[in-house]
Amino acid sequence: MSTFSAPSFYLSPSKAALQLQYVGKDLKDVPTPAAVLDLAPIRRNCEAMLEATKALGLGFRAHVKTHKTTELTRYQMGHESKDIRLIASTVSEIENLLPYLLECKSEGARINILYGLPVALSHIQRLAAVARVLGEGTVGLFVDHPRQVEDLASLDDSSWPGRIPLFIKIAAPISRAGLLPESASIRPLVQAIASTPKVQLVGAYAHMGESYGSRSPQEALEFLMNEVKDAKVGADQILQSMPNESSGRLTISLGATPTATAVQNALVETEWNQKFRSYIEEVKDKYDVEIHAGVYPVLDMQQLATRARPTSAEGKPLLSTENMALRILVEVASTYDEREKPEALIAAGSIVLGREPCKSYPGWGVVTDWSSSSAHAGASSVYDPENSKTGWIVGRISQEHGNLTWEGSTNGMRELAVGEKVMIWPNHACMAGPNFGYYIVVDGESSEPDKVVDVWSRWRGW
Repeated sequence: MSTFSAPSFYLSPSKAALQLQYVGKDLKDVPTPAAVLDLAPIRRNCEAMLEATKALGLGFRAHVKTHKTTELTRYQMGHESKDIRLIASTVSEIENLLPYLLECKSEGARINILYGLPVALSHIQRLAAVARVLGEGTVGLFVDHPRQVEDLASLDDSSWPGRIPLFIKIAAPISRAGLLPESASIRPLVQAIASTPKVQLVGAYAHMGESYGSRSPQEALEFLMNEVKDAKVGADQILQSMPNESSGRLTISLGATPTATAVQNALVETEWNQKFRSYIEEVKDKYDVEIHAGVYPVLDMQQLATRARPTSAEGKPLLSTENMALRILVEVASTYDEREKPEALIAAGSIVLGREPCKSYPGWGVVTDWSSSSAHAGASSVYDPENSKTGWIVGRISQEHGNLTWEGSTNGMRELAVGEKVMIWPNHACMAGPNFGYYIVVDGESSEPDKVVDVWSRWRGW
């Protein structure tokens, strides 16, 4: 009996058929709702991350869970990279990446992809099937309990080639998954790994979820400094628990998009940033250090609320609406001028936009200045949570419906018309994509920024 594989059971629409349907069309002619990606900010965001980590001598591991596409993965890694480090949240993402990873391997690249949850017994056979195709050391796993190691111990080289790379998941500081940095459970877990010939301990992995509370570039970098410290405590515990005969440097992998993008701040010459860089160099004397992140290529309202990077530096926007690559195209279904404040109905609710809040404003998305109506295109009244607080937001949301509400003074209010199409910046990009089968792709730096240039299918399944 063959192993279950998501690409075979969760079929994606034909890319060729999608391109035939959409490429060359104007966005105003695209059916709604639609998820739209802009290549221009994607290029800027991905290049900035790769340049910053390289300048600091750090490794980089890209998370693919936000977008679930091969095309955007290429931008995250850089088109000529020979060090392909990825992390995924579902086995489906890893299975769908297999053709791309084989292509990279054929071009001489080093491949390593992590399954981003402590491994469950039911997923081992599917991950093993990928490892058999890619080869030894290419598929890594998280563990935070000895039982997970026991489940791997019975595998032989015919089912999973070579030793399986393992990261111990460190909860630093949120207790979502993993062990606390000073947990007494680290030692028996390390001993279980050391006594299992089939596996190899390669590092400690931490995710700084609390960094979403950041309110300035320096605070984001402080979150990252604290994360490095916590992860190092866990790594030290691991190292002290390893048998003397163990060899090889451990890797500390850490980050979340606010702290990962904050490494760009560290390149600016300030006393505090120099302190951070010096500490990183101190940690690198003992460990290899890599940064991981996932939302940074597209950004969203939650990311802007962290203020984790300056809005501009050397004339280039870093963390601003100009660098938000994901927008949701919706259509105005009705308008309600007689209500307490002006409202408009859109045929897009929580199954389109998600239902995650944003700390900077009381809404579920912000209407951009784009419009299918030439009378409203480039409208200046765009809601800014940090300044004007005037404009259209998604003020209420239900399953299939959303209610746009006008916030602030109605002087000079942008009127909306039934049938008009507008764009929305969602709160959380990871949750605004899952119910779309594909992305409509444009290039904002081209001579026709509203012309569809490609369509990217999203992977489905678990």
